[in-house]
Amino acid sequence: MKTKLLTLILGFITVSTFGQKKEIYLNDDLVKITQADFKKTDDPYKFYNLRFELDTLIANVKVQRIRKGKISNEMLDSIKSELSTISGDSIPKNNFIVINYYHGLDRCNSSGDKSYVRAKYKRFLKKIKKTGNVSQFFMYKSPEGTKEYGKQLNWIKDEFGTIEKIFLPLNYPCGSYVLIDSDGNYYIQKGEYNIERIIDLLKDKKTTFANNV
Repeated sequence: MKTKLLTLILGFITVSTFGQKKEIYLNDDLVKITQADFKKTDDPYKFYNLRFELDTLIANVKVQRIRKGKISNEMLDSIKSELSTISGDSIPKNNFIVINYYHGLDRCNSSGDKSYVRAKYKRFLKKIKKTGNVSQFFMYKSPEGTKEYGKQLNWIKDEFGTIEKIFLPLNYPCGSYVLIDSDGNYYIQKGEYNIERIIDLLKDKKTTFANNV
């Protein structure tokens, strides 16, 4: 369980009857919402729910699959510097950043045809290399299971938890990705995704990085 989530949850805990569990509802900014807002019927392509059960508490999190926004120039420079240091690859000033983020082994990514997955990622690598002005990184929080994606992927660790803290505060099933343009506009998909979609998003950068979601 994430430290940030645990800290937040502890702030909601009050003295409760022995044997009973307090239940709270949060959005994926880890801000408390009402039960009605959590249970409101939404487009499943835009939202899904996560449930974390602790000894004395149940935390229900409403996750927005796609998030857009903008980071400061200072934060962008810091991210570029960190990625370059960890990977050993410099990031040209006008390049777009693509981060395929692996949170760790879970029920979602531990099954399925791994040979199919490896072939899909191999095709992705070929296409991303043909896409101009892109710096692409495969990043993990926990390395368990990364070998299943094939030797062609150069995995780097989110050494200081920077990408996790800024963009991905929870462990989302099957991984996530973060796209950032040269002005600091970002596009995130949290949870299981079709890797081919990243190529399509980069082909239409103007729409992808317009902050209207």
